[in-house]
Amino acid sequence: MIQKSMKLLEQVPNCWEYNNCSPEIRSACPAYPDKGKECWKVTGLSSAMGRLCCSSFSDKILYCRNECEFYRKYLKPFFR
Repeated sequence: MIQKSMKLLEQVPNCWEYNNCSPEIRSACPAYPDKGKECWKVTGLSSAMGRLCCSSFSDKILYCRNECEFYRKYLKPFFR
C-alpha cells in the first residue's frame, strides 16, 4: 500500500507546474523549488498567482482543503 502511494505521488506534478506559475512567482514562492508536492505544508503562501496569506499552518490547511484545486485533485486522496 505504501509503495503504491509513493508511486502515485511521484506522478503528481509540482504545484507551480500545475498552476503554470511564472518564473517571478516561483522565485518568490516559499515552496519553490523543494516543496512542490508538499506546498500544503508551507505557510506564507496560499496558491498560484502569488497570492500570499496563511501565516499559520491551521489557516493554510483549511485554505488548501477548501479552495486549492491542486490539493483537492492530487493530494486530498492521500489523506482520506
